[in-house]
Amino acid sequence: MAATKGTFAKLLAGACATLGVAATPSRASEVDTAALAYVEPDRVKALEMVIAANHDLGDGLLGRIKFVYDALTGASANGAVPVYDAVQTFTRPSGRGTYRIQPGDTPLDDTFRDARGALSAGLTKPLGRLTKLDFGVYGSGEHDYTSLGANAALSRDFQKRNRTVSLALSVNKDTISPEGGRPIPFAEMLSPSQTPQRLDGDGSKTVLDGILGVSQVIDRSTVVQVNYSVSVADGYQTDPYKVVSVVDPVTGLPTAQLYEHRPDKRTKHIVYGLLKRHLSRDVVELSYRFMSDDWGVTSHTADARYRLQLGGDPGTYLQPHLRWYRQEAADSYTPWLLDGETLPEFATADYRLGPMTAWTYGMKFGRPVGENRRVTFRLEYYRQTPDNPADAPGQLAQVDLLPPVSAVFAQVGFTTEF
Repeated sequence: MAATKGTFAKLLAGACATLGVAATPSRASEVDTAALAYVEPDRVKALEMVIAANHDLGDGLLGRIKFVYDALTGASANGAVPVYDAVQTFTRPSGRGTYRIQPGDTPLDDTFRDARGALSAGLTKPLGRLTKLDFGVYGSGEHDYTSLGANAALSRDFQKRNRTVSLALSVNKDTISPEGGRPIPFAEMLSPSQTPQRLDGDGSKTVLDGILGVSQVIDRSTVVQVNYSVSVADGYQTDPYKVVSVVDPVTGLPTAQLYEHRPDKRTKHIVYGLLKRHLSRDVVELSYRFMSDDWGVTSHTADARYRLQLGGDPGTYLQPHLRWYRQEAADSYTPWLLDGETLPEFATADYRLGPMTAWTYGMKFGRPVGENRRVTFRLEYYRQTPDNPADAPGQLAQVDLLPPVSAVFAQVGFTTEF
């Protein structure tokens, strides 16, 4: 999440950055470093390190480069239902070995360990006095997933630079190489002694994104921004590590675990609006985002931040943050399948595609530390509450099928200008 800027000029810069149009730094070079720790109790833990640099190359040409390293470990929900009074045994994704889940517990795959490195670079070039062209490349890799991408954005100022119209396009090519291979859709999870049913080769996916945006200066203290974006994904989008439980319609006990299957095409439409108002000392920022896709998912996100200046130094501030998120389920989402019924074309029990409400509460503190140096600290708490189904059969009515998921993340950042 981008930090809210403390001056009106930086408000405009942040508006452009949302579309991928780089803003010119106040000095020839700027280096940002940050470390982020993320913890879901009893689930995922992550540590992220970021270093980014911008440099004025002269004649209006601005170069940038960014490197991100993530290390993740912990346990991730595999999609299966809990069992009230019995231990469950699951085969690990690699097909080698098993893990056991205690009675009543959410089935979590504790083999989740990964590291990711990502590198991006780009240039911003002026095309005359009022127009800028921005382009960049991106690459990331982890043990079972690689991604390569390129992007370009064109922006032009109007009305004495009070209005900016931007168009951004990007393309990504992803390759998925899961441990143990890609399961055949709706194939049953087998024991390690049996030969699993797998698709040939790796999976691949192409994603095309486009954004059209307008930012407008309303008065000396206010800027608004409206974006429309579309994202088209084509290729392998099933999670090869997720299953759907087939349960007895009377007892609710699982009779089989089937690997999920998702559509191989997905189109998203997103509308985003932002209002930033610079008060006499403080800055308020309000935004709303609506997303709808052809999988049936819709979501609403409302976000509010208030940057409170502390003391006489405009660079010292405290910024509370509140975000609300509501999501309706994908058409293919189902917490379970009933034994004896015909299998659907697509099915997933991944709670991330189910109905949910989430809140984020945060606080950020920033201040200068010497000439041309700034430090920031951010602490946020996230709580996601999935909607539990009301028609759970048998023993499923006695367990917490979809417990809330909480996370805490802390970040420290340091910026140096040269």
